Amino acid sequence: MKILHVAHFFIPCLSAGGVVNASYQIASKQREDNDVKVLSTDSCKERLKFPDGRYDVDVDGIRIDYFKNLSNRFKMATMLDTPLSAPFRIRKEIKDYEIVHIHEHRQTLAIIASHFARKNNIPYIVQAHGSVLPFFQKEGLKNLFDKVFGFRILHNAACVFALTEVEKEQYLKMGVDEEKIEIVPLGINLEEYENLPDYGSFRSKFNINDDDKLILFVGRIHEIKGLDLLIDSFNDLIHMNENEKIKLAIVGPDDGYLDELEEKIKNYSLEEKVIVTGPLYKEEKQEALVDCDLFVMPSKYESFTTSGLEAMACSKPLVLTKNNHIHDWVDGNCGIACEDDKDSLRIAIEELLFDEDLSRTYGENGKELIEHKYNWDIINKQILDIYNRFL
Repeated sequence: MKILHVAHFFIPCLSAGGVVNASYQIASKQREDNDVKVLSTDSCKERLKFPDGRYDVDVDGIRIDYFKNLSNRFKMATMLDTPLSAPFRIRKEIKDYEIVHIHEHRQTLAIIASHFARKNNIPYIVQAHGSVLPFFQKEGLKNLFDKVFGFRILHNAACVFALTEVEKEQYLKMGVDEEKIEIVPLGINLEEYENLPDYGSFRSKFNINDDDKLILFVGRIHEIKGLDLLIDSFNDLIHMNENEKIKLAIVGPDDGYLDELEEKIKNYSLEEKVIVTGPLYKEEKQEALVDCDLFVMPSKYESFTTSGLEAMACSKPLVLTKNNHIHDWVDGNCGIACEDDKDSLRIAIEELLFDEDLSRTYGENGKELIEHKYNWDIINKQILDIYNRFL
């Protein structure tokens, strides 16, 4: 099968969040038995640079064309890329592909790719990755985009992928026909979790004792991730459990909230209790997951937490707010879903942090779910089966 993926952020721009890893994993799995190419841009916090100045590169066997943006600053301010050469290239090359898979639809490449796919009668898929509705940031710009381009992109898609039932309802609110919506979750690559690091490496690097209880957050340091709630709750936790040794590690790249986070930590005098590591990837991130006692995701909004799946693959229990769309199958199964307030979050953390049997049971349940449902081998087969319906 000849598959064209379109993603405005792509590897190596990991700081852009889980959508980058998801689109990479899908393309990586598919290229094993298919002709796969990715179109992206050089957008990132800092413009991407490539060896020898080339913008057509091979990453782990995936062919990728990165279009150069006229202005990376404009992209960060408005969400829109300015890849001036893209219309000419896509118009010519899209005819070589049988299906187009667009990752996030509010982007310039999505406008161009969907337009030329329609003109050439090539079916295209839209996977919004949690960004179906226009909310939280730049709502005015998103609403304007939808009126001019967004509704047309969604409504003309052969199929749209929803991560959860909640996201399916969001597509319906955008006027997408229900028969066009497929539930396609995220996953992880099982091969990457076959040989985990030995226990203790992360703790050793950051001076965390073996008898310390370690709570872990992994994700972008952004206002939407609920880190203010986490710090408020953690402050109460340690004062209400003064005889316990508890640490909190926050792992991830700054996405505009680091200064405020550090100020909050300082105001509570938590500098010795909270470790902010910056971004960690691959083995270093796995070291953090292996060494923690509990993974927490206190988001104000979260469609699907890939880092939570990674914690499950390491047999760790989860605590997340009910703002996370996966809370319905996490709660009482592989973790606890709590309300979006500091007392509810603290109580959930306490329950798992100090009940080793429950924590172990939830960790085992989570790993079993990864092996049987939330891994890219199973999900990729589902995606390819959906593609084939339109060929």
